[in-house]
This record gives sequence, structure tokens and C-alpha cells, in this order.
Amino acid sequence: MKKIYLCGIAVMLLGTIVLWAERSSGIEYELGEKLYNDKCNLCHGRQGDGNGPAAVAFSPKPANFTDPKFWQSIDDKKIADTIRKGHGMMPAFDLSPEQIKAITEYLNHFKK
Repeated sequence: MKKIYLCGIAVMLLGTIVLWAERSSGIEYELGEKLYNDKCNLCHGRQGDGNGPAAVAFSPKPANFTDPKFWQSIDDKKIADTIRKGHGMMPAFDLSPEQIKAITEYLNHFKK
């Protein structure tokens, strides 16, 4: 009886951890989407294709996150560094590590 009770508690605990992880990842995605729309959309576009309303003023054009070639030469650390330090005509953004991680996670949804 004691083993059944302990197994039941273990299953509930594991279920709680899984649900918390899913919810946490959903919140991070939503934060990343909001930050992307606030900070990145103007240049990189809603679809992440580098065709935002301000993109016409840039040479070269802003990065296209939907292009598989972009993802061949980049990783999450490089994205985070670019957000923090800027690159070319892209300004640096003063964001917390959590905000940068959320944007980076959101950018990954543009991978094809």
C-alpha cells in the first residue's frame, strides 16, 4: 500500500513538472512574440522575412529569418550577441537576459 501511495505522489509530481514546463515555455514564446513585435517587426517584418516597413531604408536588407541559409551560419549565442551589441545598421537593444532568450526562442519558429 505504501508503494502505491508513493508511486501516486511521484506521478502527480511528474505531471505537475511537465505542465509547468509547458506553461513556462508558452509564456516565454508569448513574451518573445511581444518583444519581437515591439522591437524587431519594424525592420525584420511580421513574417521575419526582412521586409518590415523600415527595411527599404537599409542596405543591406535586414536578416531574413525564414531563409534556411540564415540558420546555417547562426546560433542562439550569435543572435543574443547581435541583440545586445547591434550589427551593421541594427542598433543594440538594452534587454534583460530573459527577454533576449525569449526573442531568440521566438525567432526559432521562423526556421523552415
